[in-house]
Amino acid sequence: MNQTKKVLIIVAIIFAFFDVAFDIYDIVRFFQTEPAYRASVFYVVFSFISLFASLAIAILLILAIWKNGSLFRVRYGMYMTALVLSIILNLFSVTTVLLVITMFLSDWVWIKPEKDKKFENNVERFKELSKEERIAKLRVRHDNGEISDEEFQEELTKLL
Repeated sequence: MNQTKKVLIIVAIIFAFFDVAFDIYDIVRFFQTEPAYRASVFYVVFSFISLFASLAIAILLILAIWKNGSLFRVRYGMYMTALVLSIILNLFSVTTVLLVITMFLSDWVWIKPEKDKKFENNVERFKELSKEERIAKLRVRHDNGEISDEEFQEELTKLL
């Protein structure tokens, strides 16, 4: 999971907890008003359903990115369940919009981890080497067992 996706999901979790807080406020306000001025019972039932659904969305998203997102692919069903619940609950909520953006724009990287930056620097340095130096590095990688015979021959063919 890249950092951008993780940040968007964390922001969605925060907004899901805001939804939980608002639903709790709504329920308390319903019971504090005088019976003659209360809204219909359906309103409070919907508020309870919304409360539990928002709580479920937040919990599912937390579980989806648990352990720094290393298990995200395994727990992708939790993310999708949270997305579907959020869409059913309120299509235009901030949580839903963030989850949809996360789902469709997950390949855009706005925040790059340090290991990706180091890899890009190594690739740039490798491109700057002469052909002889590249072949020597390929032989070292092949001798160390980092690449197979087929991969070695393929890379060698590309260089020559």
